[in-house]
Amino acid sequence: MALPDYSFLEAGTPVTWKSSGGDKAITLTSLANDAAREGAKSATLLDGAKGMPELLEIRLESAVGSAATDGKEIELWIGESDDADAADANPGNLTGADAALSNPDELKRQLYHAVSLSLSNARGTNIQKQRGLYYPTCLYIIPVVVNKSGQTLSGTAGDHQIVVTPYYRKTAD
Repeated sequence: MALPDYSFLEAGTPVTWKSSGGDKAITLTSLANDAAREGAKSATLLDGAKGMPELLEIRLESAVGSAATDGKEIELWIGESDDADAADANPGNLTGADAALSNPDELKRQLYHAVSLSLSNARGTNIQKQRGLYYPTCLYIIPVVVNKSGQTLSGTAGDHQIVVTPYYRKTAD
């Protein structure tokens, strides 16, 4: 039997972090400038049939309460863990639950940078979105958002979400 000529990435089921109505919780409403928030630890990224994802496509969506300075950012960092229990084996003493974080500029040095939403002043208080790719090394992730926008984030819960889509390597038949 001949080997396949190529392989490709196949999308898995997306996981969404929101203040309510998502798969996991993260409350970003009215997050102050220079403040940070962690989301709940993900369920396992391991798919019983497909294995560990090769990469994660991450989409960060957010809005500020008043127009941002052009180019300021909302940062998304990832804490990785090899333990399913929310509070176990987390970097930076993350709790694995939706919670505020102190000293985010120190804490994020123990995490991996995933994507930054570079804000446009011309978009005002509209929802803005940024996508990025992230290569996981552990089975569980904890998203951490650090607000560097120069503004407080919008007080509307529906303005904020993180969507993570795993991609698994598939060999052509």
